[in-house]
Amino acid sequence: MNLSPVVEALITEFERPAAIPKETERLDVSRTVSLLAVLYEKARNAVEFRADHLIRRAAIERILKRRIMLNGGGRNIAEQLILELLWAKYIDSSLVDNEKSAAIQSIIDRYLSLKHAHAQGTIPWDTFVGLASSEIEETIVSARKRIALTNFFYQAVRPKVALEHTDGEYANMLIYIAVERAYAGSDDALVTYHLLRVIYPDWFAATAQDALDHRDRLLTTIGLIAKSFRDPSGDRLFRYVRSHTPPYLLIRDFFMETGDKARSILEDHVQFEQKLAEIAARRYQEIGNKVRRAVVRSFIYIFLTKMVFALALEAPYDLYVARKIAYLPLGINTLFPPILLFLVAGLFSVPQGDNTKRLVDAVKTILFRFDLLKDDSHPFLGHPNVHRPLLTAVFSVFYLATYAITFGLIHWMLTALHFSIASQIIFVFFVALVSFFAYRIRLSAKEYEMVDRQGILEPLIDFFFLPILRAGHILSREIAKINIFIFLFDFVLEAPLKVIFEVAEEWIRFIRIKKDEII
Repeated sequence: MNLSPVVEALITEFERPAAIPKETERLDVSRTVSLLAVLYEKARNAVEFRADHLIRRAAIERILKRRIMLNGGGRNIAEQLILELLWAKYIDSSLVDNEKSAAIQSIIDRYLSLKHAHAQGTIPWDTFVGLASSEIEETIVSARKRIALTNFFYQAVRPKVALEHTDGEYANMLIYIAVERAYAGSDDALVTYHLLRVIYPDWFAATAQDALDHRDRLLTTIGLIAKSFRDPSGDRLFRYVRSHTPPYLLIRDFFMETGDKARSILEDHVQFEQKLAEIAARRYQEIGNKVRRAVVRSFIYIFLTKMVFALALEAPYDLYVARKIAYLPLGINTLFPPILLFLVAGLFSVPQGDNTKRLVDAVKTILFRFDLLKDDSHPFLGHPNVHRPLLTAVFSVFYLATYAITFGLIHWMLTALHFSIASQIIFVFFVALVSFFAYRIRLSAKEYEMVDRQGILEPLIDFFFLPILRAGHILSREIAKINIFIFLFDFVLEAPLKVIFEVAEEWIRFIRIKKDEII
């Protein structure tokens, strides 16, 4: 079986044996404390919307910030961090030992050396904490297979992208960012960490003592990565890359499930096709559960974190300006957004057999004819081709007019229902947010679809619905920065609660020792 060297490298990575954990003393934690910590983390994660695979890294970042703030010297932070991760069941005790604890402490010391020397330059400290948390997570849990799959996708899509008037290295960076975001689902902290690993690996070999010697090159590299996040072509490139992800998601699932048996299955084409179809069918069945879970999480997030703004605006207006409570607007504002969320996000169709056939054929082309992928008939160009500039200009003006039409119709209908200005703002606020989250959920439900199926009226509905989605996107991005519940959890509840957990853990350990002495 003659395969491309790129495909061979991917298969070889999955054939590498996993590291055998050393037989060392494991850190044991109290089940009672662990139960309380898990409950707390579930409540904490409900007020910050993140993808499941990013929650652990975000938890490490949060713990680091608090521990560094309380213990500026940095001593024993690694041990405390590991303890908190074990409490919340983010990791298992088999993943950490004294050697890893020392490695984690070394990572923390390296970043703290910059902070203590005031050598961060114009880079926010949060960026360094994000880097440290990403490095610590991948020190505890190996990400080599995930990275191998991401690099495989990058090498497949890179020849298809032509960015005119862009330096080659910078273009590579933009494409890699799009792949990390669209395929791996990485956040900015993880993307920065992975790019830094490629561009400036010497930083990760540095010690706390010589970290300052790397300062200038480190800050320059991080600044370049931050600039690339804001590049105008980033959004278009992300959409292009995302449109290519379905077969690569199935490839990821295949390799993750078969592991070191992947090569033998690939050699039997019949078995290979059957395995792919089986995995695809299973993923289709999981879509329903995934969507329902996402709907519930979105509902909790939106109404737990944004209701405070509604109460701060609508209640005072009704009480002190209108001097009466308008029950109809209040009822609509309460019931309509969740109903809309469940309707828009919940009405989806599962891919059928024809989609599976397209998926399997695409996977076979990628794995068995990888070197021909560069001849794609739909490459990405730096600037979109405008075939009819006059029509494009007319459509752009009409698109801008839809904002006035859409929001004008909403204002007219709400005024007819006797909504006050405050109630109308609350209605638009929640409908825009809910629509945006529902749209994201629908996209996740279609991640394995090879063809975007549209109804007859769907383009027209989308055209007038886009202003609401755009408003929801802006609101979600900007108001996420002002989340009072995150402040309450992180700066009011978490620090004293974790102190109580530590005391409880030590008390339970003390009682256990005394009990053993009696026995």
